[in-house]
Amino acid sequence: MSDHTLPHHDDKSGHLHVDIKAIDASVRLPVIILFGNAIHWLVIASLLSLIVSVKLIAPGFLGGVSFLTYGRLAPMARDLMLYGWASQAALGTGIWLMARLCGRPLGGEHSGGFGGELLRTLVISATVLWNLAVLLGTLAILAGYSSGVEWLEYPSWASAMLLLSFLLIGIWAVLLFDRRGTGRAVVAQWYLVAAFCWFPWVYGTANLLLVWKPIQASAQGPIQSWYCGSLLALWLLPVALASAYALLPRLLGSHLNRRNLATLSFWMLLLLGGWNGMDRLIGGPVPAWMTSAGVVAGVLFLIPVFMISMNLLGMDRKEAIVAGSISARFLLMGLYALICVGSIGALASLPSVSGAVRFTAFTEAKTQLWILGAISLPLFAVLYESFPQLLGRDCWSPVLTGRHYILTLVGIAMLISLLLLGGLFTGIALADPTVSFLNITSYSYPFHLMECVAQLLLLIAALILGANITRALAGDYLLNKQPRK
Repeated sequence: MSDHTLPHHDDKSGHLHVDIKAIDASVRLPVIILFGNAIHWLVIASLLSLIVSVKLIAPGFLGGVSFLTYGRLAPMARDLMLYGWASQAALGTGIWLMARLCGRPLGGEHSGGFGGELLRTLVISATVLWNLAVLLGTLAILAGYSSGVEWLEYPSWASAMLLLSFLLIGIWAVLLFDRRGTGRAVVAQWYLVAAFCWFPWVYGTANLLLVWKPIQASAQGPIQSWYCGSLLALWLLPVALASAYALLPRLLGSHLNRRNLATLSFWMLLLLGGWNGMDRLIGGPVPAWMTSAGVVAGVLFLIPVFMISMNLLGMDRKEAIVAGSISARFLLMGLYALICVGSIGALASLPSVSGAVRFTAFTEAKTQLWILGAISLPLFAVLYESFPQLLGRDCWSPVLTGRHYILTLVGIAMLISLLLLGGLFTGIALADPTVSFLNITSYSYPFHLMECVAQLLLLIAALILGANITRALAGDYLLNKQPRK
């Protein structure tokens, strides 16, 4: 391994010779830890989501256990999906892609000496701290110590741990970009740097104003809505898009279509992303300009979405190549999910539509499509692409991989369709004064019943992914344990 420790410069040309093996070796342990723990949290979050769905049709389910109430299980499932799975997988994706795109290893014997080893230890320690914060924060919610703020239910000490662990990784990522040896930054690096800079500001500001030192109640609604939109559009989505821009051209053997649109779509995404959640305030006791800005941002958000789609979906590709690459299929499905997110978000931002569906499952459908579709699908692609290169061998089971892909897509499609249809039917019924609320609940019962089936499919898909990655890591362990001849 010593021959592949550090990328080196050619004395004559001055160009950097990137040693991919050295880079993968340097980030192997933190990336595997992050993805491995993220998948474990994904399984737990999927299980809790299934229990929450069952409670909607059978409120007495697990009623004998006092602390397993809907009010505790629902935020636990959502926070585990956001911080246990999506954010942690985004950190693993960011580390692997940033090191590769910048052409420098994370740390090692010949990359900064003691300083390089110290940096590597700090990043690994940050991954442990992140998982400890998620675990303790989840247990705190289960014990009834939630902050009560949507998507920020972890107590102040747990959120402070999350922020500290992110800074230990994020500062390294930004410094690595500044000292990159690959010349001009590519589109994927733009999105990674933006994501790593936006998250600490968004998460820290929201916690400061809503959890650590709460401000007056009248301002808490707009801040919470801003945070929900920014967490998705300015942290998780840029990492997902960086994955697509970095991997799709190479996987498809093609070039970006209309590359000049990449710059404009990038800046428009950053401009509109923070306002993307303000449409939640339509009809609320807030200044009219806030809701108007949310409506405009929700509709205009379609512009960067379509420009990104033209960039990536407009590339030349052969169906045989797509069919043979699980990562390419996940990335393409993630882009289609992003188009659906933009379209549904623009529709839901219209005041007339929002007034009919804001208190129904329609809003939840948009959130689930964000997390499970536009964000999680590209993260799955990076997982499947990175592990064979990190482990140095083909580590995936084709059977398990195919079943995970099919069950994930079917589960997401079924869940989103049921939530959308259930929300529309409920909204129409709520607008009819002749329909009693009891009848409305009976109308939604079939949709909730089928939602349980969709959540079950997603749980099975998560279990299959967990089995697949366990098989991959166990195989690596067994290979290392084989006696040398």
